[in-house]
Order: sequence, then structure tokens, then C-alpha cells
Amino acid sequence: MADGKWVPGLTAETPVAEAAAAVLAARLEVVRHYLPLAAEKPYEDAEYVHQLRVGTRRAGAALRVFRDCLPRKQHKATKLYLRALRRAAGDARDWDVFLLGLPGAKPLAAATGKPALDFLIGYGMGERSAAQARLASAAELSGPGFAEESAALSAAAHAPGGDDPPGNFGDLAAVQFGRLIRDFDDAVKANPTEPAALHQLRILGKRARYALEIFADAFPPAFKDSLYPAIERVQEILGEIQDAAVGLERLAALRDRVKQTVPRELPRLRKGIEGLARVLRAKVPAGQKAFQAWRKEWTALVEGLQLEIAAATVVA
Repeated sequence: MADGKWVPGLTAETPVAEAAAAVLAARLEVVRHYLPLAAEKPYEDAEYVHQLRVGTRRAGAALRVFRDCLPRKQHKATKLYLRALRRAAGDARDWDVFLLGLPGAKPLAAATGKPALDFLIGYGMGERSAAQARLASAAELSGPGFAEESAALSAAAHAPGGDDPPGNFGDLAAVQFGRLIRDFDDAVKANPTEPAALHQLRILGKRARYALEIFADAFPPAFKDSLYPAIERVQEILGEIQDAAVGLERLAALRDRVKQTVPRELPRLRKGIEGLARVLRAKVPAGQKAFQAWRKEWTALVEGLQLEIAAATVVA
């Protein structure tokens, strides 16, 4: 099953409606394929939920890009169904990642950390089971409607209207990616440092990345070969910071809950939980340092490609 990441056959001269039909067909099919697998067989392969989550994100990006090419009612319905599925898949995937990370955590590998490891695995399994129930419910409630609306959506794509519609796929790419790369680059130049601000930069990078996957063949090769991996790399860096920040909040809340409900258990759990918190805490400054190194590389990259970017994009 193709992941819908790159859609072959598109060029800058491709009519917008034709491009919309091709991209939407590829990306919506990924969601339709992985939804029943993630809802019904999640423990057969963790990739089912992961691919569903990524698939819903890419499909959402396609809906944003081609919004003006789609019937409003169908676009809105598909968007709402997709949002419900994305949130449910994201919740389940977050707990998969949590559980997968526990066995390799050094503070939990020692004898003093074993009680916390057992406790956190049990806690994580309970949360994962609850998340799976929510995903199954979302699939039951939104799946049929999504399947019906999304299957018809690509065939309903039409040329965009308006006073100054893009003449072809290249024109659409120039305007849409021009705006996204400008917003992302401006946020990089602002040099955010705190986890919350870095997370907002990550969101901007995610939008630019998923859009570039759609528009890559309308641009010079350097966009796909240089800009794309650079954006992908910073998403990894910022994702680690965000995961650490969320993990710290989760551990603090869990520790407080243990203290309130079963205080006698806290002494034997404290060493492992506090050790894991130290590991997560260290990831934040390490990630911030990695971001600063990446930022220098990004600045040099954009300066080197400024003529190509200026020629291929339009800042609306």
C-alpha cells in the first residue's frame, strides 16, 4: 500500500483540477485502507495506527491545498470526519510511543526502577486500551461517512474559481507554498527557545512539509532534495523536545495522583519515576542546542537558495 507521500505524474503545467483529483485520490485512499486495520487489528502491527495518523495528516493537508477546487459541503464533511479520525489515531499512537519507550529507559532498567517500570507499563496499557476504544468508536461513527464522502471527493474536483484563479498546478504551488515557507522561515528567524514556542514552529514546519510533498514536482529539484529534508530534520528535533515536555507533565501528574490515592506505594515508585523525569528533563536543553545548530544550517541553506525560492514562489 503506497503511503501517499509523493504523487507521481504531476508537473507545473498540470491543470489544478487534475492535480487535485490525483492527490486527493491517493491520500484519502491511505486513510480508508488503514482505518479498519487500526480499529480492528491494532496490536497485530503498531504501524497500522501510525500510518493512519500520518495518513490523516497528509489527507488534511490535501484538503487545505485544494479547498477552492472542491464542493463546499463535501469538503466540510470530509474535513470533519477526518479530524475525528486523526484525533483518535493520534491519541492511540501517543500511548504506543509511551509504551515502546519504557523498556529502553535506563532509570527503569535497574532493580530500583523495576517497580516503576511495572507500574508505568500497567498504567500505559490501561490508557492505550481506553484510547483504542475511542479509536474504534471514531471508526464506527465517522468511518462510514468518511468512506462515502472521500470516495466521491476526488471525482468532484473542479478548477478553482475567484477573481484571479491559478492557471495551473505550478501557479497554485507558487502561491500556497510561498506563504507557508515564508511563515516558517519568519518563525525560524524569531529564534524561539521555550518548548511551547518551539512546538508552534514545529506545526508551521509540518504544514510546509506536507504541502511540499504535494508540490515538489512543480518546483526545482533543490526543493525536494534540500528544503524538504531540512524541514523534516527540524520536525524530529522539535518533536523530541515536545515529547519530553509532555512526558514531564504526564509524570508529574501521575506522581501526584499516586501520592493522593495510594501514598504508601510512592516510596518504591519514586526512584524510577524521578530517574525517568531526569532523563526527559535533559532532553529539553539538548534539543534546544540541536535546534540552534540546525537553525544555522537552515539560514545558510535559504540564503543559498534565495534566488530559486524567489523565482518559484509568490508571497501573497
